[in-house]
Amino acid sequence: MDFRALKTALDDAFQGILEVTQDGQIPEEKIVNQFARLSTQLHAQADEVWVGEAEDFAHLANQLLQAVKKGKREDAIRLVDSLQDAQDYCHRTYKS
Repeated sequence: MDFRALKTALDDAFQGILEVTQDGQIPEEKIVNQFARLSTQLHAQADEVWVGEAEDFAHLANQLLQAVKKGKREDAIRLVDSLQDAQDYCHRTYKS
């Protein structure tokens, strides 16, 4: 998958997760699994300048997947907030 398509798919998955967690619900494992896989792919394609942030983001995405698998709603919501903060920071700092 090319980088632009990867970012679009990642953003779409994250928006789906955000919509659910903003209502205080736990997202479905299927979409979180897809999001975690896409985050890992983003890390693999990351530019040297922001590879560290991409690695941290992928790590948070995998933590979210584990929280969802275990049914830990509060942890999942906190992790989504952390992912959103990380995304905002990265987009502000490393505009593509």
